Amino acid sequence: MLSTFLKFKGCLRVNRSRFIYRELSTNSLSTYSSDEKALVAHFDEIKSSPPLTSGSTLSTGLFHHPLLRHHSQFKDAASLTLFRARKLVDRISKASSSPTELRKVVKNLDRLSDALCSIVDLAELVRSAHPDQEWVSSANEAYEMLCELIAVLNTEALKEVLSNQSIVNQMTHEEYLAALSFWRDFVRSGLDLSPQERERFIALSSEITSLGRTFINEAGKPRPPATLRPNDFQGNDPKLFRLKMKSHREPLKVHTHSPEAQNIMRSAKEELARRKVFVSSNSSTPQQLENLHRLLKARADLARMSGKESFAHMTLSDKMAKSPENVSRFLNTRMANLRPRVDELVRVMARLKKQALGLHETPAILGWDREAFVNPTSIAPLIPMPLLTPGNVFAGLSRLFRSLYGITLRPAEILQGEAWHKDVRKLEVIHEDQGIMGWIYVDLYRRQNKASGSAHYTVVCSRRTDQDDELGDYTEEELSKGVSLEALREVLPFNRYTVKGRPGTYQLPVVVLLFEIVHPLTGPEYAYLDWHEVLTVCHEMGHALHCEAMTALTEYHNVSGTRCATDFVELPSILMEYFMTSPQVLSQFVDKSNYLQGHHRHQYPSNSDTGSAVLESHTQLLLALLDQAYHSGLPFDSNFDSTNTFAELQNTHSPIPYVPGTSWQTQFGHLFTYGATYYSYMLDRAIASRIWQQLFQSKPLDREMGERYKNEVLVYGGGRDPWDMLANVLDTPELKAGDEEAMQKVGEWSIADDVATTARY
Repeated sequence: MLSTFLKFKGCLRVNRSRFIYRELSTNSLSTYSSDEKALVAHFDEIKSSPPLTSGSTLSTGLFHHPLLRHHSQFKDAASLTLFRARKLVDRISKASSSPTELRKVVKNLDRLSDALCSIVDLAELVRSAHPDQEWVSSANEAYEMLCELIAVLNTEALKEVLSNQSIVNQMTHEEYLAALSFWRDFVRSGLDLSPQERERFIALSSEITSLGRTFINEAGKPRPPATLRPNDFQGNDPKLFRLKMKSHREPLKVHTHSPEAQNIMRSAKEELARRKVFVSSNSSTPQQLENLHRLLKARADLARMSGKESFAHMTLSDKMAKSPENVSRFLNTRMANLRPRVDELVRVMARLKKQALGLHETPAILGWDREAFVNPTSIAPLIPMPLLTPGNVFAGLSRLFRSLYGITLRPAEILQGEAWHKDVRKLEVIHEDQGIMGWIYVDLYRRQNKASGSAHYTVVCSRRTDQDDELGDYTEEELSKGVSLEALREVLPFNRYTVKGRPGTYQLPVVVLLFEIVHPLTGPEYAYLDWHEVLTVCHEMGHALHCEAMTALTEYHNVSGTRCATDFVELPSILMEYFMTSPQVLSQFVDKSNYLQGHHRHQYPSNSDTGSAVLESHTQLLLALLDQAYHSGLPFDSNFDSTNTFAELQNTHSPIPYVPGTSWQTQFGHLFTYGATYYSYMLDRAIASRIWQQLFQSKPLDREMGERYKNEVLVYGGGRDPWDMLANVLDTPELKAGDEEAMQKVGEWSIADDVATTARY
């Protein structure tokens, strides 16, 4: 159990008053096509992919990589990649001596980044998903080998390119943004510092990584149990607790994640017990607090070394928000719009508490009252829906993408050695005109040693390859010894493809989606997904569609798909959640023939109207403000105390006051993973809401609007300024400036639908 102050579950929060409700009419249904039936069978039939064993030579390598047929080859692949990368580093460092080579610096940096990521990103996936620890160990070794290369890079060639206006004028807009992206990465890595400063920068970065890992590990650990005595239950002691207390004299230890703790927190009358469980759930050890303070101070020091006022200033300079001041303006505007609804909800909770406890005066609502006086949000579709299998979900998504973008999903064969587990399924992404656009590997089920949670991994990014000039990486002497272009390309994990209507050849993208759904035990009867699992699959597929740039192909790896501003990257996935509020879209997930034959007798539970979504939206805003405060200049103060900062923020912005003795912030894992950018979810939710309302709400399957959204947003990845994309797709020119007024305008957009679809992040 998370604390009663913070509880995020599921991808969708529903307020029934915000939507029009209709029954699922058979008139809105259609029968699955042969391709859609194949998708259902691909995911729902309990079958095995070709076996993967580490002790034999396989027919193909992992992801068809020719050097990954055996775990021991991971190091060989990394060594060869390192050799290729050093050739590129050497070529780039000498570019100043030739105007022709100087013009190729950005392209060669992009090739370098792609070469490193071809192993590093694959290694990251293997570390998270592979069941064989020998593969995981080899991936770790390969990862470390390649990550060390950045220490030998220098920025002089790129600096010369960006300062040469003649070269800049020759660049496409995408190429220029790729160059800027590389430069910002160099600055963030301290590559423009003096050798002495660089050494200190590396040491500080390593310290931050170590502290961050410790913080994440500690964030998920259970807190100490609450000690409860008989009088804590005020004469309303449930039988469960009475039995465990043995004659009402011995205290009961209640662990904060236990069913007993959940029952206590939901009981309206057990206020003393609720308070004790709440305080225990929100406690921290001195070591946990000290580790957080050291992490925040180290980040502040790193920012100061980079010449920035704070870590937030350093982090936000290339984001949509641009500055902490703009973030605060956005969050405070959203908070002001939501606060009246929160205040009214708390007044209702106070009346319920007064009645439950038989009080004469209206009591205050405190941190431990939330679950007792606000019903939990029911995560369910907005109309009656039959239970869906994984196959139903992917068939429905294929229908949706075909309607909007002319894209379909098709089952693809997995060869022996290609995947890392027998449960993995592979999809081809097909465009009606351009043909195959990329591949998605789907790893649905929970298993031991697999990373928890759901995530997407970009194993290969799209980029143009016919202008690579690989032979230019080698000296004349090396070429005279017979370096073969075919031999060089033989070790690349993917070939070059031509795409109809596009000049040149392209490296097609590959994405992996990981989930943790409980594996079906005996057959289809056990393969149904909970509604929050349906929404999670749809959310991650929104990332896949964007991250692979499957709706178009970028020419540069470093601006492909989700390689865009952090506070823009959640937009496509959150927009998918809005599509799942439409009855017309939901009908795409049901096969009419099976429905009429009664194959879907069971339905998801109906939704309930609660105030929980309002509190969760408010909590997310509070946490985003807390993230900004922690990454401001505050950690430079010798008297900085993260708990005091948390308490002051809550007492200022919430009608529910801070509870003395608590320090929940050590459980806020996003402080490390999304340091200074946690607001991104709220920003992208506001933008997704606006796009949904203007483009899709009245006609959610409209191809014209789908093409508009695709051509103005999805196709660019990070190759265009996000504000420019939004200004065009929303026909709102004043957003183009991307300044404080643009952030203010987004902050003023209605927050009602944000509450109705509050994510769990």
